[in-house]
Amino acid sequence: MSAKVLYILSSFNRFGGTPKKTMDLIKGSSNECYLYVWTSAYSKEFKEDFVSAGAHIFEGNYKRNIFKHISSLLKIIDAYDIKIIQSQFFFGELLAGILKRLRPQIKLIIAFVGSASPKGYKRRVLNLIYNKVDAFVYISKYVKEEKIKIYPKLNKANGVIIYNGTEKPTYTNKNIESNKDDIIILCVSNLSKIKNIDVLVNCSAILLNKNYKNIKFLVAGDGAERESLEKSIYEKGLTNNFKLLGHQKYIGDLYKQTSIFVHPCYIEGFGIAVAEAMLEEKPIVVSRAGALPELIENEKTGLLINPFDANQWANAIIKFIEAPDYAKTLAKNAKQHAEKEFSVKRFVEDYNKLYKSLF
Repeated sequence: MSAKVLYILSSFNRFGGTPKKTMDLIKGSSNECYLYVWTSAYSKEFKEDFVSAGAHIFEGNYKRNIFKHISSLLKIIDAYDIKIIQSQFFFGELLAGILKRLRPQIKLIIAFVGSASPKGYKRRVLNLIYNKVDAFVYISKYVKEEKIKIYPKLNKANGVIIYNGTEKPTYTNKNIESNKDDIIILCVSNLSKIKNIDVLVNCSAILLNKNYKNIKFLVAGDGAERESLEKSIYEKGLTNNFKLLGHQKYIGDLYKQTSIFVHPCYIEGFGIAVAEAMLEEKPIVVSRAGALPELIENEKTGLLINPFDANQWANAIIKFIEAPDYAKTLAKNAKQHAEKEFSVKRFVEDYNKLYKSLF
């Protein structure tokens, strides 16, 4: 049985994990999918991607005017006979919660896309909203455990763990300039504090002191910590060894030259970039923190490292460089595991099962 599903999303920004996986879900779904985006951010860049995926698009550029958003959403629900609403993040959950009060026959799904929770009055508001939610989705066991700590009632609520699904990143025929002798260490991440990119800067300095001068770190992503990181890179004399690339639309082009993939985040709800690196069959080093141990099994599909110990990061990278056959074995195991557990096909099937279970 197919359903009419309305997704409430903050923006079309496919550089963000939530819009990207929502688009994958829409593209692979057997349901009729509607998408309400509450800001105009990135609409010119990525709106057509969602249209091509098969979504009926609605935009509510009303900033934080709840009344206008609710009025628009009610018109969509009534006109198209929406059966399921799915949302995430505080503002999206707030809108969805109000809609559930006004249209109680609708099934409401809240998807927790990270472990963080708001504080103060926002937490109290969500505590009320969660009383009316029909199903909760957690992207990892770690996220589920963290949410239950904050909202104990969730332990008895209808909740399922659905790991994110992804596919190999898009390639072009573009050749990225690099020295053939360079060892490329790639990190795909936004530049926020919790992503912990500074440990990679310190790791790069250690490797340079150990005379691994041909190791180049590339970080694809942008964010608030960029200026601080650039200063640290300059002060440590790493401008030739550590590059902040900003957002990259075609990550696949970077993977073509990548030797090792790293992800040092210490509060990771899932790690979609890690799953992509697994599918790309790359040797992987990640933090032993958050949900990352659910993706990577130490010394079988990659290496798990103390997120804050730059020496451990350096030693793990050296281990892969000095033992290429070992690195290839772990990379092959990682690919096989990701194809089974983190595919878009499995992701969509799990959501379809959830939708059917609500009726």
